Amino acid sequence: MSGEDKFSSILKLTDLDYINPSQICIKPVEIEKTKPNGTSKIKIENDGSYVEVSEDGTEKTLEKATITLNDCLACSGCITSAESVLITAQSVQEFLTNINGTKTIVVTLSPQSRASLSNHFKLSPISVYKKLSTFFNQLGINYLFDSSFSRDFSLLESANEFVARYKKTIDLPLPMLASACPGWICYAEKTHGDYILPYISTTKSPQQIMGTLVKYYFSEKINKKPSDIYHVTIMPCYDKKLEASRNDFYSDIFNTKDVDCVLSTSEILDLFKDKEIDFNNLAETEIRDETFLNYDRANDKFIGVQGSSGGYLEFIYKYAAKELFNLDIQNKDIEYKVGRNSDFKETSLMVNGEKIFTFALAYGFRNIQNIVRKIKISTSTNKHCGYDFVEVMACPSGCINGGGQIKSEGGIKDNKAFTQDSENYYNDQLMRDPQNNLVVKEIYNSWLNGYFSQDSNTKLHTEYHRIEKSTNALNIKW
Repeated sequence: MSGEDKFSSILKLTDLDYINPSQICIKPVEIEKTKPNGTSKIKIENDGSYVEVSEDGTEKTLEKATITLNDCLACSGCITSAESVLITAQSVQEFLTNINGTKTIVVTLSPQSRASLSNHFKLSPISVYKKLSTFFNQLGINYLFDSSFSRDFSLLESANEFVARYKKTIDLPLPMLASACPGWICYAEKTHGDYILPYISTTKSPQQIMGTLVKYYFSEKINKKPSDIYHVTIMPCYDKKLEASRNDFYSDIFNTKDVDCVLSTSEILDLFKDKEIDFNNLAETEIRDETFLNYDRANDKFIGVQGSSGGYLEFIYKYAAKELFNLDIQNKDIEYKVGRNSDFKETSLMVNGEKIFTFALAYGFRNIQNIVRKIKISTSTNKHCGYDFVEVMACPSGCINGGGQIKSEGGIKDNKAFTQDSENYYNDQLMRDPQNNLVVKEIYNSWLNGYFSQDSNTKLHTEYHRIEKSTNALNIKW
């Protein structure tokens, strides 16, 4: 849908996979409360406006409520007014206002955003990073980091959590559901209550782990208080704004959020426009500081993992096979069975002809609903749902096609090809398993006391909460 389209009077989750920016919600959110003389009715005019008709025939046009859906969730319902306030505070103008103070400014760039920018400008990912360094230096930004670095922690913690669940050394059930997608998390919290939340991995997303590292590890290295750092992330997803605003990621002790502001990839183009920047003609600043940056200087390449949504399935599959059964599995050895659509895949580990465990990949809400339904049935019947781990992402095609990514101007068909091109740019990197990252290993040894330790559980894990739906005009079915 384009930015000028209107929602229908009833919008169902099954009608879409995510909501594009700048929609207008035509449902009245707030109706002035007056003592009625009798029963009132509501009618919808041809222009889509709502009119209240009192018992005596008096008509009153109801005010249309406008919601900034450029930051809306792909969840069970519209954002609340409180959530709207939180995400409105995370904008290009808010970013520009806050970088002009005395704080140390840290920007973290996601590899999916980097790939989207590469595709848009037809530049290599390393050139995009170096030109962004030049641009941010001009704005007074102190550090530009890479969230694939923090993703190594997320993958390692998730893998060790799965092994602990499989061995039943922690009291959490299988299947374990990936937790890196905030749209999926919010949908689960608002829609499926307590019964689905124990299945979700407690590991923080790469964004929030980077927030922890920046505010509580890196701050010590540069002799700063956490509150003296302003941390901004560039993400492929609008939902990341709400994730950053969760109370779980706010420190009362230091009076600071782990991530202060989130900008989507497309908002970076707005930032260039605001500053009248010709990005292609910017000089490239050479990389001097490799702190929190998965970068191979010898090859002048970034280092990452296979899978443009973070590679959770592949890495946890290989890690668990090694830890549990001493089997060395390579990515090429993982054979997938594709479901009814390309956004659902499954694979099983076979040992001596016996199926040991089954992993699945479920992208988009239609596939997510099927997984949730299977888990609900298995819970009620006390039977295994058939899966041991599921990589869950709200957007079809995953994070590379996030709602905050740069889109093709040619419509849905062209955008599919554009997304594939972005994925090709994403794959322009060297591959390395996270346990081979020496800097990550050093931080685990010196600051976290090992994988899935008490310290890592405190710093790199979180909790989820059932959110009750409020009863308001948004829930009225006309």
